[in-house]
Amino acid sequence: MFEYYDYSDAQIKQRHNSKMLYESYLNAVRAYNTHFRFKMVWQKHQDGTQRLAKQHLKSGKREYLGKRSAQTKQMAFEFSRSKNEAMERIKNLKTKIKKDEKLNKLEGIARAPKELISIFRKINELGLDDKLIAIGTNALYAYEARCGVMLEQEQLATRDIDLLNRKDKGVSFLFSEFIVGGRAEELITSIDSSFQKSEEVPYRFVNKDGVWLELINPTSDTVRHKSLKDNVFFDLIPLAMSGIQWLENSRLFKECLIGENGKCAIITTVHPLEYAVYKNWLGKREDRDYLKHTRDLEQSKLVTELIHNYMPDINIERDLTKLKHFKKEVVDSYFTNVFSAIKQTYEEADEHYLEENEDGQLTL
Repeated sequence: MFEYYDYSDAQIKQRHNSKMLYESYLNAVRAYNTHFRFKMVWQKHQDGTQRLAKQHLKSGKREYLGKRSAQTKQMAFEFSRSKNEAMERIKNLKTKIKKDEKLNKLEGIARAPKELISIFRKINELGLDDKLIAIGTNALYAYEARCGVMLEQEQLATRDIDLLNRKDKGVSFLFSEFIVGGRAEELITSIDSSFQKSEEVPYRFVNKDGVWLELINPTSDTVRHKSLKDNVFFDLIPLAMSGIQWLENSRLFKECLIGENGKCAIITTVHPLEYAVYKNWLGKREDRDYLKHTRDLEQSKLVTELIHNYMPDINIERDLTKLKHFKKEVVDSYFTNVFSAIKQTYEEADEHYLEENEDGQLTL
């Protein structure tokens, strides 16, 4: 059994309020970027007339809407009014969020690395939540948040962030608008300009603080169901990694995280049961580094314990029979070596607890 600490009622309340506030802010930002990604300008033409045009803020391209008239002047006025209202809404939400970030730190629920938060805030804003998913140790922040517990720091410690490009998911409209080139490097430097591409590892970026961001761009034949034509992140070499197909075909799991700086982000990662199955398989590979091997097996057990204790919506025995994208021997190994062992441990603990408290009347 692992050590972790349940949130207090005050922490649960603060986390819920913070999540709702961030989602409101995110919706407002997305709406602004969708409707106000251009400006209205009047342009004088050679014939002496003025025409109203929408000019894209990033590309500078213009779309002409018509000559100056009562109708086009009204269009320009309504656009300006709506834009100012949207900006004011975002400004008010930002003010509330600044106060909320301080409360998150005071309540002791500011947990995730600030770099992870920055990356996923950009992913949230660009609507790439289903496209770029966390697949490494950072997934544990999502699981602990869903369970309302705090894991010990040594279980979470990592200096790298692993993201998987889900090729079965298309890019969003906002990504196409704001990351015009569709390059991984352009996206990553828009988050933190100090990230530089590694010369040794083609899919790794390293920032000024020594944090590694590894963006895994798998080969297109790893997806069981129909894959979309993926023309983004063409600046990364596609990788053929053993076992990556199980992660790319996994169910998605989303949760709001609160970073060590008090800021929020919604992380998308692998479904916890599939994460546990994968980690057990990975930890048993003969070519796996010993320290990583030990950590993989511990994480498989830890996540299974969290599911068993805090996620009643996941029926492990039933759901394992539905994991058709995993090899049967991989699922069977997890069932025998991880799930059955943890189930037995808790059953024995429950029996012992009842025996110790049996005084003629059954109490729990």
